[in-house]
Amino acid sequence: MLGSAVCSAGKEDSVSAETLITGARHLQDVWTTGTSPMMMRAEIQVFDSTGGVTQAQYIVNWVSPIRWREEIRFTDYEQIRVHDAKGYWQKSRLNFQPRIIRQLDELLDFKAELKIRAKEVPGKVKIRDKEGVHQRCTELKSKTGFVKILCFDEPNGNLLNVDYPTHDNEYPPDISRIEYSAFRNVGEKRVPFEIRAFSDKLVVATVRVVEMTPIVEENSSLFVAPTNSEFWAQCDDMQEAELVSRVQPQYPLMSRTKREEGMVMFYAVIEVDGSLSHLTLIQRLTPTLDSAAADAVRRWHYKPPACSSTPIRVETAISVYFSLRYS
Repeated sequence: MLGSAVCSAGKEDSVSAETLITGARHLQDVWTTGTSPMMMRAEIQVFDSTGGVTQAQYIVNWVSPIRWREEIRFTDYEQIRVHDAKGYWQKSRLNFQPRIIRQLDELLDFKAELKIRAKEVPGKVKIRDKEGVHQRCTELKSKTGFVKILCFDEPNGNLLNVDYPTHDNEYPPDISRIEYSAFRNVGEKRVPFEIRAFSDKLVVATVRVVEMTPIVEENSSLFVAPTNSEFWAQCDDMQEAELVSRVQPQYPLMSRTKREEGMVMFYAVIEVDGSLSHLTLIQRLTPTLDSAAADAVRRWHYKPPACSSTPIRVETAISVYFSLRYS
C-alpha cells in the first residue's frame, strides 16, 4: 500500500480524475484514428528471479484502426495478430498463452491502463512532488478496495506511472508498478519510448522503442489473416466478463501438513455460454495443489463478455491462491 500512502499525502487538486485520464488517453494513445501509417519496433528485456535476461521483440505495422498487425517474438515463441473492424486474427505456436506472453500483452496494452471499468470509481486528484516533477495522482477504487493508482505529470498530462497495491489476503501482483518515460512527439501524440515494469522493487521487464518510421509503401500481405489463425472478436465498448459462480478450491490436508502454499495459474477461454474451455496450467505449484485448483476452476461460470450485447469468446488468465495464513 506504499503507493496509496504516498498519493494520500498530497494536497487535493480541482482537476477531475476523468479529465486527467481522458486527456492522457487522447495524448498518448498513438494507435488510433488520425495516426499516419507507420511501423514501430521495440526491444523487450525480461528478467527472471536469478538475474537472467531474455530478449524479445514487439513489432507493429499500422495503417488504420481497422487495418494493423502486431507481433511478439519471445525466444522460440511467436504471436501474430492481424486486426480488422470486428476484432483480430491470432496465430501462435501454442494453443494457449504462456504466462510471460500474457504479462507482456498486458504491459504493451497502454490503452487498458487508462480505462475505467465497470464498478470502478476514480478518487479525488492529489498533487505530489517526486524528484522535482509535479504529479497529479488518482486512485481507482472498487468495492474490494484500491485497484490501481495513476500518476500524471502536471504540465503535460502524460501518464507517468501505475501502481497496483497488494490487498489483505492476497499475494502480490506479478507487476506491482509500471513506469513510462522518454516521451517523444509522434505527430500530435506524446509516446513513451521506454517502459519499465516492477515486481515490488525489482525490475522484471523493460520495453524500449528503437524504431518508429512512416510506411511509404504498404505491404498488403502483412494484413491478410495468417493461415490456421483464430478469430477473436473485439470492440471499444466491450463489456468485460464477470465471474458469477465460483467454487472454492479444497486445500488438501497433505499439502497443509507439508506447509505447501502459493499460486496456481491457468490459461482459459471464456466461451459465449460462460463456461471455461482450453484450461491449461501456466504456473505450477505442486501436483496436489495444481489438481485441487483445476477441480474447482473447471466448475466456475462467468457472465461472458459482450460487444453491443452480443456475447463473445475471450482469452483469460485465472489465479488460484493457497495460503496457510488465510485458510
